Amino acid sequence: MKVRHIAIFILLLNLLKAQVAAPQLRCLAVQANGNVILTWIPTNDPGGLFFSYEIFHSVLASGPFTNIGTMGSIGNASFTHTTTAANTQSQFYFVRTKFGPGGSSISAPSDTLKSIFLNLNNPNDGVAHLSYNQLHQPPLASTSVSFSIQREYPSATWVNLLNTGNLSYNDSITICTPQTYNYQVVIGDGSGCTSISNVPGGIFQDKNGPTRSLVDSVSVLPNGQTVIGYQPSVSGDCWGYNIYQVLATNTLMDIVPGKFTTLYTFTPTAALNNPVEFLTAPIDSCGKPGLLNFPHKTIYLDHTYDKCAYQTQLSWTAYSGWSSVSEYRVYYSVNGGAFQFLGSTNNTFYTHTGVDPAKNVTYYVRAFNANKTVSSSSNRVNFFSYQTVAPDFIYVSSVSVTGDETIRIKFIVDAIKMGSGFDLYRSEDGTSYKKIAFINFTGGPNYVFDDSKLKTRERNYYYKALAKDSCGNDRTQSAIVKSVWLQVADVKQSMFEKKLTWNNYTAFGGGLGGYSVYRIVNDVIPSQPTGYTNGPVNEYIDNVEDAASEGSKVEYMVIAIEALGNPNNIAETANSNRATTYVEADVFIPSAFAPNGVNKVWRPVTHFVDKSDYNLKIFNRWGNQLFNTNDDTKGWDGSGSPNDTYVYLITYKNSRGEYIELKGSFTLL
Repeated sequence: MKVRHIAIFILLLNLLKAQVAAPQLRCLAVQANGNVILTWIPTNDPGGLFFSYEIFHSVLASGPFTNIGTMGSIGNASFTHTTTAANTQSQFYFVRTKFGPGGSSISAPSDTLKSIFLNLNNPNDGVAHLSYNQLHQPPLASTSVSFSIQREYPSATWVNLLNTGNLSYNDSITICTPQTYNYQVVIGDGSGCTSISNVPGGIFQDKNGPTRSLVDSVSVLPNGQTVIGYQPSVSGDCWGYNIYQVLATNTLMDIVPGKFTTLYTFTPTAALNNPVEFLTAPIDSCGKPGLLNFPHKTIYLDHTYDKCAYQTQLSWTAYSGWSSVSEYRVYYSVNGGAFQFLGSTNNTFYTHTGVDPAKNVTYYVRAFNANKTVSSSSNRVNFFSYQTVAPDFIYVSSVSVTGDETIRIKFIVDAIKMGSGFDLYRSEDGTSYKKIAFINFTGGPNYVFDDSKLKTRERNYYYKALAKDSCGNDRTQSAIVKSVWLQVADVKQSMFEKKLTWNNYTAFGGGLGGYSVYRIVNDVIPSQPTGYTNGPVNEYIDNVEDAASEGSKVEYMVIAIEALGNPNNIAETANSNRATTYVEADVFIPSAFAPNGVNKVWRPVTHFVDKSDYNLKIFNRWGNQLFNTNDDTKGWDGSGSPNDTYVYLITYKNSRGEYIELKGSFTLL
């Protein structure tokens, strides 16, 4: 039983090995006369069983198929089907192998291939409409992925139009006069053979303009001319471009030769006054224009300048021609310098604050398309940023202390140019300033202001003045001027000497001549200075001994004196504060006097005693008041009184404001 099974298995195996496959049909090449050449890869026959190849044909994919030929050599790789039918429609073919004794066995059929039938449609629109089929569906693995579309023109001259995987193609005709065109489709196979379609033909001529070329942008040049940029037409017969301006109708402005000439300058400067709109159309060698592209309109920029706010309000017309505008960028130039980027916006207006005054300023706006790959510039606006008039100079001629709480500020201005007035500022440290007054412009050059509620004995003050134009804008500023602060100190080991020091006054236009030093006793300012210093010498030593009898209150003041040469033809002074010094008061009291002798009057001698608060009383031994005076220059002459001992009572106020009382006795001789 086992031996029988093995024998059957061996018999089946030999039968399988004895099978001969069909050849691999790869290509169908239609000839000009309609014949079809079939090409295949011969089969393998290691057992020597081959008998013949049988070629079958049908006009339908579903059959019936007819045997149109037999080839008895295994090495045969092609067969020509003599027919004209392949020029009218696709033909279907397969091949099979007969093998074994007398060809008793038949292989399975090869793949059925469909000849390529190229259909040419000529609707008289200037386009050859081609359509064709695959050899096999799905395509054989060895078949190329793309067809070669070929055209014959002129006669016997074939050119490859393109390679494509599509099953249709429209060939736009570019010849102006009627001509005959023939077409075929070719596709290769990995085995080396080629499938070829039939060759249909027809009479065609150019009836269409070139493919539309899109405008990229229109921009205004600095001189007001307009430059138009557009893409080249993809049509092979594009000869040039018509340039149109959109007015009441599309008006042809120019014809530009050259397929790759894609920039055009419109020389009129209309874009300086209004937006201008353009479109283009390609033209072919026959003079036929293609479709118009979509119109593009320039940006027209306008402005309003506010000379008081130093502000420009820009507004412009929207750019049109793109699907959308992503942003507008605003640029600014001063006196012909490089343009600066100010900012971007999605609006059609922009406010520029802080415009440089009294300059030639220029603006333009640039629009960007949705993906910011293309831009368009507006016209440029240029103007002079006028300022309202204001004084060209302001000069603080004097800062002078007029009291313990008041400083007088005097200044001179350019009265030719009228402004609204002047801001006056004060500082205690020279850094932080506070506005203390606004002084209206009167039309004259001279102005005075008294600053009150100050502490002039404790510090000095800084001042500056600022001229404002008629809009209220800050314009011209004066130099900073510092008041003179005088201080007094005792000189060590000297009872009567006082040292005066002060800061230099540096604001005179004519320079500093020096200082006059005044000693003020009992608030009486002497007609002549106590002393002088020259130039920037800012200290002085004073001996007050000769003023001992004049009173208790001793103060000092220095006055800065301007040197000659002030460009305003003036010479000013600046007073310091008053600085008080303290000198110890003293009273010398005689112990006796003789009315009939040398000292006829008994009188105390005072030093630095406040005369306004001085009192002297004299009493006898019984307490009777004999004499009373408030004048420290008067004494008692003892008239009518006997020689005896008498009592005095003196009250006074010293330079520090302290009340002193002295009691004692003296003898009348």
